[in-house]
Amino acid sequence: MKKVILFLIDSMMPDVLERCIGAKQAPAMQFLLERGQYIPDCVTVFPTMTASVDCSLITGVYPDRHKVPGLVWCDPEKKEMYNYINGAIPIRKIGLAHCAGNVLFDLNERHMSKEVRTIHEVLEENKRVSGSINVIAHRGHKQHKVHLPPLLDAITSFRLREKVSGPTIMSLGTLVRPDIFRPITWNMAQTIAEGYGINDTYAIDVLIEVIRSGKQPDFTLVYLPENDHKLHKNPLDSVQHLAEVDRQLVRFLDSFDSWEQMLERNVCMLISDHGQTMIGESDDHNIPLERLLASFSIHPLTAQISEGKDVVICNNERMSYLYPMNPDKLFPIIEAVSVDPRIDLVAWKENDQVLVRQGGATETLRFWRDGPFRDRYGVRWGFEGDLSVLDVRSEGNVLVFDTYPDAFSRLYGALFAQPSQVVAVTAAVGYEFLSESAPTHLGGGSHGSLHKQDSLIPLLVSGASRQFPTPARLVDVKDFILQELGVSQL
Repeated sequence: MKKVILFLIDSMMPDVLERCIGAKQAPAMQFLLERGQYIPDCVTVFPTMTASVDCSLITGVYPDRHKVPGLVWCDPEKKEMYNYINGAIPIRKIGLAHCAGNVLFDLNERHMSKEVRTIHEVLEENKRVSGSINVIAHRGHKQHKVHLPPLLDAITSFRLREKVSGPTIMSLGTLVRPDIFRPITWNMAQTIAEGYGINDTYAIDVLIEVIRSGKQPDFTLVYLPENDHKLHKNPLDSVQHLAEVDRQLVRFLDSFDSWEQMLERNVCMLISDHGQTMIGESDDHNIPLERLLASFSIHPLTAQISEGKDVVICNNERMSYLYPMNPDKLFPIIEAVSVDPRIDLVAWKENDQVLVRQGGATETLRFWRDGPFRDRYGVRWGFEGDLSVLDVRSEGNVLVFDTYPDAFSRLYGALFAQPSQVVAVTAAVGYEFLSESAPTHLGGGSHGSLHKQDSLIPLLVSGASRQFPTPARLVDVKDFILQELGVSQL
């Protein structure tokens, strides 16, 4: 039986992939596309941020079940704010040790629900070997020691000595090293300047050495982050950025006797976590949340949430969570942010229902699970109000989404990821949110929203025994891989 390798390429977008191949800049991706199935409109998870998406990829469920709502969020009951390493200044204000602990330990060991099983857990419970290279969501049954560099260990006051769970073969930069007898040849990719190995070069180095060692897992998930970093700064060079990712894939393919041999031995899949939207250059393309909420007392950016403030802002670039600290503040907060037309959507929950309106408007759409309508994925819904709020059409009893793909499941997943009351706001195309010390990208690329520009991702499958079912969603990838490996989730 073939092994499966899944490359998660951060911020890879279908139009850029097609232009890159058309310009003869992506021989590896072209090779895989010509020998496989290409789906340009796979739908990812909301918010379109790496942490929530990665958790959905390895669990096969939306955030309402895996319980990781975004890259930045807070738990009002535990009175803590969580940041899985987003923005240098926020990390300093919240605390490096706290944020590093969030991403290294908390996400997998405490935040991700134990009620769902990851693909690594399912495979190894079925006597298969699983692997993860540089993915922040990696929970498995094996305990791995974290090797902090001395400087980072000292900066974090020697507090990060806990082991992390993962699959049998696991690499997280140089911090967690794969259990193989072959050494990973040292190069500059392992330095602090290159994120201690959290980069494309080191990920491919590790993958090649794992395969050559004879310990290749039945399934390996490999994360390639650099395309995202470059698009945030220079989105106009998107084809060149993706071509640089392709050169790393060529290195991987060249490690076999032939590229065809790789496909004879492996199912090879490429997927993205989200797209990116270009942000305007002028200051008014940053939506100032603190100004919109000026009549409320706003909690400062800090690890611990204290009493006495009206609202906590958790900024996820083109979306933000707003947490009312007093139930009486919920509707005033909704009204305060609804007036700005630069805000695309404002959504909140009421009992078991989701309510949505557009920025600058008052019309509201309300929807709930298990109603008389169904979407193209077979999920049943009921609704009241104006479907045009989410650009939804009703064709008989079938709901059709356009501007906001799979909008009902994705909004429901985000808002019900935690029991506390929360307001989700998204930015209109060309805009992102500004709040205390949050990273912004004027003239660059950003993501986070429900809009299709951030939400439609390419999926490429080569060497599989069957076609990936369409319409495709990122949450369906786990089940496809398990079936390809002959493993049941039951």
